[in-house]
Amino acid sequence: TLPADVSTRAGFMPARVVHLHPSRFCNLACKHCYSMSGPTERGGLSPEAITSALALLRSEGYEVVSLSGGEPLLYSGFEEVVRNAVALGYRVNLITNGAPVGGKLLDIIAEHISLIAISLDGPPDVHADLRGDLRAFSRAERAMDRLSERGVRYGIAYCVSRESLAGMPWLVEFAADKGAALVQFHPFAATGRGQLLDARLSLDASEKARAYVLASLLEAEDTPAIHIDLAPVEAARAQRNDYTVLGLEDNPYTMPLSDLVNPLVIDELGRVLPLSYGIDPQFALGRLGSDFPAAITSYKAEGWRDLHTLLDTAFIRLGTRGENFVDWFYHVVETSYTLGHTINMANQPTPVSVE
Repeated sequence: TLPADVSTRAGFMPARVVHLHPSRFCNLACKHCYSMSGPTERGGLSPEAITSALALLRSEGYEVVSLSGGEPLLYSGFEEVVRNAVALGYRVNLITNGAPVGGKLLDIIAEHISLIAISLDGPPDVHADLRGDLRAFSRAERAMDRLSERGVRYGIAYCVSRESLAGMPWLVEFAADKGAALVQFHPFAATGRGQLLDARLSLDASEKARAYVLASLLEAEDTPAIHIDLAPVEAARAQRNDYTVLGLEDNPYTMPLSDLVNPLVIDELGRVLPLSYGIDPQFALGRLGSDFPAAITSYKAEGWRDLHTLLDTAFIRLGTRGENFVDWFYHVVETSYTLGHTINMANQPTPVSVE
């Protein structure tokens, strides 16, 4: 059973979101890329498979499609997927490095994209180094100017690392000068190629606290809206009841999937994952394709139990981090790899000894 007062809660996000990563093809091979994307990557999901899945997920209550990658503007099916998503009733957001913004792509953005975020990794020198391209910053700035000229609402997604932390005040001033509507600060996460830069870029406990305080102090009436993907540990723990799935006890509840899993992630392999890109695939709901509807039905019947265990464990582990601030979704990813092996072993048949 589920208490009535939590029947509409689905996590920390107010909207029901599908994070879509259709391919790993990108014009850049960033040193810290979480998805290990780059110019030599090929393949990806077909627009037909994506559209079929989005139609089903719309009926399950999802409202927003957020496109990432790779570089989503270079995905061959970008226009088809965006137009189909809008026709299905989704709001469509995307994050881009900015280089492809222009021409017909700018027309599509202006017509169909609700919010576009330009990603930056620091001031120009830091950004260029991590992107491996001296033109990366100027191209991102050019994209901002083009979006402003067309009246497109956009924000800046800024990766906060040891090398870019001191640049947070600069970024807010830069964003205000450029007319950005918002700034999102997200801490560097040591995933993908970023694992090789963990010691160099990861924030320690005191640096996370500094970033959180800086973000709080920087917002003013004349600045863009500011959000940081860090929360005080105690505040995060207090939000436990925001997850409907943690209110389930035994019998599967007849509710939309978006009440159970939010956000939902579709990666470039077609795996449908809960909460965050890079989570242990052990927790996947299924894959895109003809079996996907049956996978959702199965997940509502039994699969949600693993997510319940993952979230419950993640909340318990908050008290053992030894830090005052947490990047919640990265914390869940870390927890998934600690827990995934345990769940996998628990589901294995009991070995039979052979004399």
